[in-house]
Amino acid sequence: MPSTDTTFDTAKIPIPIRAVVTLMTTLDSLGIPVVNLDLNKAKAAAEEKTGLHDWNDQHFLDDLEKLIDFVKRSPTATSLLKINFRNDLMRRLTNYLKLQEFKKTHPDLASQSVGTPLIIAGLPRTGTTLLHRLLAQDPVSHGPALWELFAPIDSVTPSADSRRKDTEGFVNMVRNTSLTLWSIHPTYANEADECYFLLPQSLGDVFIYTGIDYWNWFSQRSAIPDYELYKQYLQAMHYGQRARRWVLKTPVHTPKFDDLLTVFPNAQIIWCHRGLSHVIASWVSFAAVSRKLTHKTVDPVQLGREWVEIWSQSLKEAQKARDHHPASQFFDVNYDDLVLDPMGMVRKIYTYFGLELTVAAEAKMKAWLEKDRQQERLGHRYTLDRYGLSPEILEREFADYIRRYDVSID
Repeated sequence: MPSTDTTFDTAKIPIPIRAVVTLMTTLDSLGIPVVNLDLNKAKAAAEEKTGLHDWNDQHFLDDLEKLIDFVKRSPTATSLLKINFRNDLMRRLTNYLKLQEFKKTHPDLASQSVGTPLIIAGLPRTGTTLLHRLLAQDPVSHGPALWELFAPIDSVTPSADSRRKDTEGFVNMVRNTSLTLWSIHPTYANEADECYFLLPQSLGDVFIYTGIDYWNWFSQRSAIPDYELYKQYLQAMHYGQRARRWVLKTPVHTPKFDDLLTVFPNAQIIWCHRGLSHVIASWVSFAAVSRKLTHKTVDPVQLGREWVEIWSQSLKEAQKARDHHPASQFFDVNYDDLVLDPMGMVRKIYTYFGLELTVAAEAKMKAWLEKDRQQERLGHRYTLDRYGLSPEILEREFADYIRRYDVSID
């Protein structure tokens, strides 16, 4: 008889890893920290690793200090979370130093065009990954792979192969730690992935490391500096390369459309939609599984309430931004239509934005779809009520979004 438990209920870290994490977390609670989250020490380590020292932007550092403080204040964070965060912090710092050096050796970087990027956003679990990886198959487009996002400057240097192997190791580590978590959102070193890895601060940090307190700070803060840095990474990644159309994607852009479009005024936004019960239950389940693996305790009802608040506010901000920009910059994708006929949806997108869908592009997209269909995936079981939510709550909290886009609850 099949289990009726949700994925959140059954998710576990392998016993050997769990034992090590428990020991490290216990030492941490006894005042013997295993992971040092001091920014100055992380900066010194980044300088030693890269041989570079020019930080140039105190605002970037001050905001990282703020993020570190939110992580430190978490009463439930385990050493596994702190290790992951420390590694992520080092990635942000070393990439930043390498970018500063790249700007010194390429003083015309800021004048490099990023063209007219296609940016996929909207709520998570709405088909954004499927659409992103599909559109990225076009030979004239570039959906940056995970390894490039992890090392944007190294991706155009002789270190590229080493960085690719590093990312493959990271993906294997995630799979070995929790195949369940990886299966909810499969990642591959060489596949197009979430471009929030290029942002110094983002809603993604709420999901991975922090919580509602960070969101309250982040939501009131201008993200223009984040997107200016994000743009510089894109400019560096295409510097001296053949011009290609950027195809970018992450739901965490959604609450910051206005700032995104300030930095990328001609961006073309693809906004994905799906029945809200599936979206919210699936997303909160994903967040809950992640927290179960990296926190001492998880309150699923509190988590559900917080993410409903975050996403409802995000959609309101996104709609305000959309109302202030030309309608022609936005295209809406219905999840059911996308899944039923992916290539039909691609043709609609290309027609709407005046893009040419070549025979070669269509052939590559069809080949990718066939390969993707053959991927074996674990099931993902989730329910709204496991997180203290109901269709009635969603109808109330997302009323304007439901009305504007004729989004169903089921």
